[in-house]
Formats: sequence, structure tokens, C-alpha cells
Amino acid sequence: MKTAIADKLRNTAHALGINNKPTYVVMAIAAVKGICRPTFTMMDKKEDPKTKKYTAIREGLTELIAIPVYWGLGELSAKVAKKVLPPELHKKGAKNAMFIGVCVAALLVIPGLCSAAIKPIMGKFYHDKDSKNKTVQSGLDIESEAPKLEIKDNIYNNSTIIKRPSIQNFTSRAEYGMKVGGV
Repeated sequence: MKTAIADKLRNTAHALGINNKPTYVVMAIAAVKGICRPTFTMMDKKEDPKTKKYTAIREGLTELIAIPVYWGLGELSAKVAKKVLPPELHKKGAKNAMFIGVCVAALLVIPGLCSAAIKPIMGKFYHDKDSKNKTVQSGLDIESEAPKLEIKDNIYNNSTIIKRPSIQNFTSRAEYGMKVGGV
């Protein structure tokens, strides 16, 4: 019994190793991210429920867009490589082209599509009833206090006076916006 299970696992691993394509790996990662990231976001007990919902939907939509783009661009790149390359390089060249296609998808196509598609989609799914009466501000909250600068005179060995700012109430972490990635 144990040998039969071990043989099946070995044969499955061998088949995956021989037939492995970069597209499959990236699609599998995107599928896991599309499931786990929204789940972990919703499990965050410290975050506001509206923020959790918005972030989870946005993360899920990003991966939902990414999976078909990875597949399409990877396969398209492999087909183009097979047409351009000589027959003796078809197998290796197609896999290399597929890898390049997946990289182009991750670096250029998916961010562009997400920027264009997610905002209108999120507007349909997630909207605040009071948002029509509120004005939207981007960037820093203009009503918060800026760090206070205090000028102090420092004299060292009767030489030139150096004026240095002393920063109070300064944090190195932004205190606004959505929490992303658990940071």
C-alpha cells in the first residue's frame, strides 16, 4: 500500500517535472495568492471592517485578472517563438519565451490592466452611502499637524554658530492610507 502511494507520488512529480511550464508555476502562485491574501486580510482583527472588505476584494480581483493574463501571454510568447525559431530550438526556445512572456505580464500588462479595471469595478462593488457628500482628498491629511521644527544654537569651541532643526512629533511610518501586507 505504501509503495503504491509512493509510486504514484513519484510518477506525478516526474510528470510535472518533465511537462513543467513557467506559466503553470506563476498561475499556481497567483491562485494561492488570490485565495490566501484576501482570507488573511479578513482575519485581521485590528483593521476596520470596511477597509478589510475593500482590501480583500481588491487583492482577489488583482489575482483574478493576473491568472488569465499570465496564461495568455505565456502561451502567446511560446507560439511566437515556435514560429520564429528553427525546429531544433522549439522546445527550449518556447519555454524561454514563455518565461519572458510571464515576466512581461507581471511587470507591465497586469499592473496596467489592474490600474484601468480595478477602480471602476471597485466603484460598483464597494461604495459608501455618504461618499456623495464627502470630498475625496488624496495624499496627506491637510488638517493634521506637520512636524514641529525648533531651531537651536550650537556653539563648539567658539567657532561658527550652527543652527540645526530639532524635529518633534516625527514618525518614519505614514499614519494614513490602507494597511497593505500586514505592515
